[in-house]
Amino acid sequence: MSRHGAAPDGPGFWFPPTVLAPVAREARQWREEMFGLVIAVMPFEDEADAVALANDTEYGLSGSLWTRDIGRALRVCRAWESGNLSVNSHSSVRYWTPFGGFKQSGLGRELGPDAVGAFTETKNVFIATDD
Repeated sequence: MSRHGAAPDGPGFWFPPTVLAPVAREARQWREEMFGLVIAVMPFEDEADAVALANDTEYGLSGSLWTRDIGRALRVCRAWESGNLSVNSHSSVRYWTPFGGFKQSGLGRELGPDAVGAFTETKNVFIATDD
């Protein structure tokens, strides 16, 4: 792959670093999880519309929100169905914090103190010994 964002040769669906804007609500680029240097952009009317658009997918691995209003950031983060969110950055993953998605974007959590839960199956066994 070129250092300047060229797509590699060979089979697959490859984009160089790309901004897709505007994207239709029913477009695959909006509805499916994409990995790599591709971002799909859609205009929205207000905060409620932005949250509805963000949640209108069966995926929820991560997302980013840009705002100067910390109250708005907290409201949107509470409402946004995503396992990892960054405010004013794309840098939500830290080894000391849980990482994992919502909905079809993962099962369990990696990293952080919650990671052990992904490898643990708790079982309760009650045995009555009264005759």
